Amino acid sequence: MKKTIIVAGNGFASLFFIMYFLDSPIFPFLAAPFRRLYSRYDIILIGNGSFIYFPAIPEFLTKKRNKKGITVDIRPFLWRRNIRFVEGQVVDLQDGGRTVVTDHGTYRNDALFLGIGPAFRKADIPGTAQYTYSPCYGPDDMDRFIEKLDALDSGVIYVGFTINKKDGFVAGRTGPMYECACLLDSALRTRGVRDRFEIHFFSPNRSPGDKGPLTDRLVERGIICDDGYSPAQFVEGGMIDPDGTFRKADLVLYSAAMTGPPLIAQSRCLPASVGGHIDVDRYGQVKGLRDVYAAGDCAAHEAPPPWVPHQAHMAQLRAQAAAQNMKAVLAKKSASHTYRHELSCILDMENDGLWMHISEDGRPPFKGIFPKRSRQLIRVKMLLEQIWLFYLRHL
Repeated sequence: MKKTIIVAGNGFASLFFIMYFLDSPIFPFLAAPFRRLYSRYDIILIGNGSFIYFPAIPEFLTKKRNKKGITVDIRPFLWRRNIRFVEGQVVDLQDGGRTVVTDHGTYRNDALFLGIGPAFRKADIPGTAQYTYSPCYGPDDMDRFIEKLDALDSGVIYVGFTINKKDGFVAGRTGPMYECACLLDSALRTRGVRDRFEIHFFSPNRSPGDKGPLTDRLVERGIICDDGYSPAQFVEGGMIDPDGTFRKADLVLYSAAMTGPPLIAQSRCLPASVGGHIDVDRYGQVKGLRDVYAAGDCAAHEAPPPWVPHQAHMAQLRAQAAAQNMKAVLAKKSASHTYRHELSCILDMENDGLWMHISEDGRPPFKGIFPKRSRQLIRVKMLLEQIWLFYLRHL
């Protein structure tokens, strides 16, 4: 009898999980008829059916990207792999994860993978939801910011982030916010109005006097670094400082700290880490639950280095380990696959590019064939994006 596998979510972690679980060939559509006849698994994906390539959203500022260009209907991708798509949102887990409750029905499984994304702690600073925008909340939120920006001829704009460090790693979006600050500078220069705007970069997680390549890129663009700053409240037209002083801001682009999804509180069985993420071990297994795995931004790390981020690349490494371990356990073997801790991303600054990379084993990306800083890295980033989107749309 076929084993039923449920994949919850359709972001990076879930799609990478499917890729590694099925050992996808180069041309998966050729394998689809074979899988329909001989597949050992009945795989169900529960999600909204729409994949968004979030790393490209900062580039909305320079009009190089838009929502349509980075959005993929994944239902054909799933059909080519003989995966059943169920539109819905997981609202509860029961029976130790064997029963998945959605807003449209209930589904049983033999093994479960959770790639359901994070939540952002907008309530930490009052007014965040009402008076700030972020590329990290999706393309619609970024489009609203750009609409407001295009209506301004001058002003003061704040760009910033906060990190949740309770689980010992970087639970927050830092790279996209550095990109946004630099791309905002470029967009205003293209309009010929940069001299009429102040751009401030703020974060309570930056120490006053911080140095390094990211700080250098901000300073050389005339961006004011308000290191260590965090407002007590966001309000109409600005922010309130901790001492009660009003600080003018015509627009605020801000990424709140990240934590685990609402499902943790809604579920009767999901364990939570100290920082509010789904608590998993180094094999991607949810602690205390059998045959339940999680990866990506919804999940914590076990004993991570402090620089480990939430990002698509880490989601890939974690999803690969989870897929390999799920297959092993279903075959009556032990979970043995761990993943490498690595930070790797290319920051597009329009007239410059940085490859930010740290790995626990010291391994450079692509064996070190690319420079750490070059405008040509923007083309590399674009190529990687195009390869992934082509894969989802056509293979």
